Amino acid sequence: MTQQFYNNIETSISASRLSTYKNNGGSNDNKLAIANYILNAKISENFYFLLQNLEVSLRNAIYNGFKKHYPSHDFFYLHETNSHERYLAKKEKHSRECWKMLCGVKYKLRHNNIHDGKIIAELNFGFWTELLLSKERNYTNMWRKIFSDVFPNCPIAHSVDSDKVIVGNTIDLIRKFRNRIFHYEPVFNQPNLEQIHNDILTVLGWISSDMQELSILFDEFPLIEEKKQFIVQQLESN
Repeated sequence: MTQQFYNNIETSISASRLSTYKNNGGSNDNKLAIANYILNAKISENFYFLLQNLEVSLRNAIYNGFKKHYPSHDFFYLHETNSHERYLAKKEKHSRECWKMLCGVKYKLRHNNIHDGKIIAELNFGFWTELLLSKERNYTNMWRKIFSDVFPNCPIAHSVDSDKVIVGNTIDLIRKFRNRIFHYEPVFNQPNLEQIHNDILTVLGWISSDMQELSILFDEFPLIEEKKQFIVQQLESN
C-alpha cells in the first residue's frame, strides 16, 4: 500500500475519523488503520442484521402483547386531537418521555394516513426500551400482564417487576451499542463485543426462539478472525 493511496483514503474518510483507527493500541501504522476501519464496517454490517431482528421483534412483541390484554384500548391514540389536554388529564398509558416521542412521530406522519403499523415503524428503539425501564405505574401494571407474552422464553427469576428492569437494562446497553453502529462509530475494539453479541442473541431467544435460530443461522460474528486476515491480505496485495 503506497503512501499516496493512504493519503487519498484519508482525504475521503477525514483524518480525524481515520485517526480513531490509526491510534488504536498506540499504533501509527497506516495499513493497520485502514484494516481496522474496514474490519469495523464488516463487524457493524453483521451486527446490523442482528440488531434489526431484535428491534423489530421487540416492538412487535410489546404491541401485540398490549393488544392481547387491552383489546379495547388505543396504544397510540390515533384519533386524539389534543395531545396536551389528554396528557394533563392523565388518560393515556404513557409516561411524559414516551408521550413526547409518540407525539413527535404522529406530527411527522400528520400528512399521511396514520395507522398503528406506521407509528410502530417510526418509533425508535429508545421508546420501546423506555417502556421497560420506566417506573410509571401504568407501565408496571401493563408489564405484569404482558411480560410473559413479550418474553415467553425468559424465566422469571424473582418477579416481573424486578426482572423487567434487568431485561430493560440489558436491552438499554444493546441500544447504546446500536447507536454507535448506526452513527458509524468504532466498535471493533470494544472489550465487551462478544458479550454484547451474546446478549443480543439471548434477548432474541427470550422473544422468539425461531427468530433467534434465524439470526444464528446467518450470523458471521464467529468469522471475525478470518475477516481480519482477509482484509490484511487484500491490503498487502494492493
